[in-house]
Amino acid sequence: MSQTAGAGDSIYRRGFGLKQEVAGELVEDYHSPLVDYLQQNGYELETENVHVLLAREYGFCYGVDRAVDYAYESRRKFPDRRLFLTTEIIHNPRVNRRLMEMGIRFLSGQYASGTAVEDLRPEDVVLLPAFGVSTAELERLRKTGCVIVDTTCGSVANVWRRVEHYAREGYTSLIHGKYDHEETIATCSRAESSIGSKYLVVRDRAEAESVCDYIRGNGNRLRFLETFAHSCSKGFDPDLHHAEFRISGNRRQDSSGLRRPLRRGGIRQEVPLLRHDLFRHAGPSGCGYRDDPAGHRPDDRGRRFQQQQHRPPL
Repeated sequence: MSQTAGAGDSIYRRGFGLKQEVAGELVEDYHSPLVDYLQQNGYELETENVHVLLAREYGFCYGVDRAVDYAYESRRKFPDRRLFLTTEIIHNPRVNRRLMEMGIRFLSGQYASGTAVEDLRPEDVVLLPAFGVSTAELERLRKTGCVIVDTTCGSVANVWRRVEHYAREGYTSLIHGKYDHEETIATCSRAESSIGSKYLVVRDRAEAESVCDYIRGNGNRLRFLETFAHSCSKGFDPDLHHAEFRISGNRRQDSSGLRRPLRRGGIRQEVPLLRHDLFRHAGPSGCGYRDDPAGHRPDDRGRRFQQQQHRPPL
């Protein structure tokens, strides 16, 4: 258990040591003999009328597997308490329906039970989803005194640490994802963790090209602000903050929590595009190239750039 600052509030981040106890339930709920057969036979099955192909990267990613495991452990640990999820643990209807069958209620989203955060009691248990929650939502939960079980994916937390570092250093975080996705909302809240820190959310190649056009000096300010009206921090000014970009990206493999290959046209195209234009704009050290032992020019600190590649939400 991780004891946090405050009056008696606690956050569990490492489960409850009940992994073996719930393993059988997880196998029963999610194991598929057909998937086993396909994996053992070249990932395909052909009959007279049907040809079935299974992706080699199939199944829950590590973060989702851990989150679902923690949910089952929490139900076993607190059999007589009210259990809540802030929202869907992952965007997978089957998993969320199963959790509801186990008596776990939802505070928001399409499965909302009608219970508000303000209705929570200290003996209640609240699970944070694999996407994580914003800093404001976490603070609201802490004030209720409830027990919090944090199932946030470790890779998501790594992104948070990176953007928090950027914020402290005075950089603008360029976040790759959907601006209204739970994980992006949580990441953006960390990108504003320091006074004056800013962020910009870029969803796809078209939006990445809009950013690059502005870096090149070819962009239209009004059109840029309209495009990113919902995707930037309050007070973001493209004329002031684009020179201090650093890239980060959301970790969610896709909305259902399944492992899948990166899409063509995804971050592998967008990051090199942004690197190229930031290189032209700021020089080698502006793109994170190591032209001195510290990786930057002392006289150009505000234009350094580094990248962190993650699989974007689909």
